[in-house]
Amino acid sequence: MDVNVAIVGAGISGLSAAWELHKLGIESLVVLEANSRVGGRTLNYPLKSGGYVEQGGTWVGPTQTALLALAEEMGITTKRGKFEGQTLYGFRQKWTMLEASPTFESEIAQQDFARAMAKFEALCLTVPVKTPWKSPDAEALDSIAMGAWIEQNTTTDEAKAWFEGCVRQILSGDPNQVSFLWMLHFVHTAGFYDLLETAEEFCLVGGTQQISLNIAERLGNRVVLNAPVTEISGYDGSVVQLISEYGVIRAQQVIVAMMPKSIAGLKFHPPLPPIHRQLIEGWKTMSWIKIHAVYEQPFWQEKISTGHFLSIDTKIEAIDISPENGSKGVIVGLLAPDYSKLPESERKEIFLAFLRQTFGEAAQQPLELVQFDWNDQPWIGGCISALPPGLLTTVGSALNSPAGRIHWAGTERSSIWVNYIEGAIRAGQKAARDVVALL
Repeated sequence: MDVNVAIVGAGISGLSAAWELHKLGIESLVVLEANSRVGGRTLNYPLKSGGYVEQGGTWVGPTQTALLALAEEMGITTKRGKFEGQTLYGFRQKWTMLEASPTFESEIAQQDFARAMAKFEALCLTVPVKTPWKSPDAEALDSIAMGAWIEQNTTTDEAKAWFEGCVRQILSGDPNQVSFLWMLHFVHTAGFYDLLETAEEFCLVGGTQQISLNIAERLGNRVVLNAPVTEISGYDGSVVQLISEYGVIRAQQVIVAMMPKSIAGLKFHPPLPPIHRQLIEGWKTMSWIKIHAVYEQPFWQEKISTGHFLSIDTKIEAIDISPENGSKGVIVGLLAPDYSKLPESERKEIFLAFLRQTFGEAAQQPLELVQFDWNDQPWIGGCISALPPGLLTTVGSALNSPAGRIHWAGTERSSIWVNYIEGAIRAGQKAARDVVALL
């Protein structure tokens, strides 16, 4: 099969690229997806009691304009993202609400945390979103882990724990395994305030996977499922050849829209340049285990003023995402990657115990409890990405540079809202425009 463009991966980034190509007049294209579904790291899960829950990327913020525009183009509207209320941080069996602007009368830990966070925010602004490896003192910032910086810039145990909790909240993983420079870059690509305050303001009616489903329907037989690509060759010549279970594809240009870590499973002939190989081999994935507890009604809302709890002691986060009309009660739980080592039944008991302690005795008896572990997905292998210390300044330029006729997409390649659906869409659209310029 001969096409102008072949796309590897039918997640939201690959399909955004395909749709952009289609709109720009490129009809000779194919999207090859290893899984039996489209959507990548977005996934709607049907409930026995009716409706669905979202097991992957879920929320939308007002500054995520590419996502909102594409959703509107696909005929998808927004709804409230979660129950209003501040996050309560649990540390040493005490729940605390962080003060946005603590005064001299505030507890020492609140002042300590605010000072460290202000310093972190100021440093974020020094990191160029497109070329973070060119930041002032880039090598020094990249040489230390986020956890080490927190240790050095807080004086109280509480502030240190709260800051580490914030990192886990937005990244899922261990702050001691994440480059400080990469963390600054990650936050700056979203905007400090928007990441912490508005990123979960909306959801999409029908779920975020609906974007991919709608694009795939419009593209028809150009999207091929159950077709994992195993080899890519000739990318340094005039025609790229892809070997997949669908057959052999020959393309003028290729877009690989996969998490960098997953690209390691592909064979390249000739081997990718060393800078690309080092980036792929050094990439880290981090992923929550996502659990939804569904109830007849949100009985807890009359008793507590917030629906967002992050326990630093247990590394469990719980968010009230019940429908605004109160038709049912839904709590989503995010468990740290450590829990992936435990049997599903044990995770269930731990989470139910947490719900009982946090939302009341009735939370022990949900109508449904559904779990999803992104760490176990064979073609994806995680939901969130991060770079370890030392990699960004060494090979970061490979993020946005093609390898011959291979172009890269996926949220990790974006310079806006990295690790979010917004970043995935932007990276896909950029790759498509780059390809069109070459055809």
